[in-house]
Amino acid sequence: MAGGKLGQTALELAPAYLSDQEAADTVLARYADDIGCDVNTILATRRYALTGDRRALEGTWI
Repeated sequence: MAGGKLGQTALELAPAYLSDQEAADTVLARYADDIGCDVNTILATRRYALTGDRRALEGTWI
């Protein structure tokens, strides 16, 4: 599943101890831009990787 792979990468770049805002500000905004994705989708996939809850992906293209 694409969300799982994107989420794992996002989690490796921005560890779980960072808030969504800190993660976006430090590295995920650039990662999203590099892969042609919006930051909110990357944050959602990161939350999915953290929780395993598919509801985290609601509202995304994944």
